[in-house]
Amino acid sequence: MGKDKLVPVVHAAQRGHDFAYHVLIKHLKGAVFDVHRRKISGRMTADDWYADGLEVLIKCVNKFDTRQPRAKFSTYFITALSNHATDLVRAHYTAKSDFEKTIMSDSAEADGYCFEQGTDTYNPEKLVILKDMLQHTELAQTAEFKKAALHFLGVKAMTTSSSGRRLEQMQYRLKKAINHAIEAPL
Repeated sequence: MGKDKLVPVVHAAQRGHDFAYHVLIKHLKGAVFDVHRRKISGRMTADDWYADGLEVLIKCVNKFDTRQPRAKFSTYFITALSNHATDLVRAHYTAKSDFEKTIMSDSAEADGYCFEQGTDTYNPEKLVILKDMLQHTELAQTAEFKKAALHFLGVKAMTTSSSGRRLEQMQYRLKKAINHAIEAPL
């Protein structure tokens, strides 16, 4: 391992020199945004991630052994930052899963259908809006629309032979409702 130029700066920061943090931030800012781009950009804004990165930096400075470092400080910091991003992603999926169970349990139990919802850009609030819009759509009250919606979502294949034009109309209206729900402000 080569000489780590940041060890004296970390040591100065540990002794209370505030300017040392400016030097560390200057050298590690790119790493913060690189981890953001690679791991968490779909879930958190760059500004919020930068604030989290500064918190991780403070913790790393406090815990880093400057006398006998086992790795370069930049490696130590990037690893801690990546672990923090992974923890946030896991927390997101746990919260997402809990929310899905709550929202989907009503319709899944009543209808006997359950289907996967999820993408990396999943937004629970938008799902509530979408679900509400679809329930209040005029066609949503008909069994034909329900079957068509389940078919479009890939949950259940169409068993009855619906008119091709009618199915296209329902698909158009469903897409329009979904786009309107996605674009609706929260």
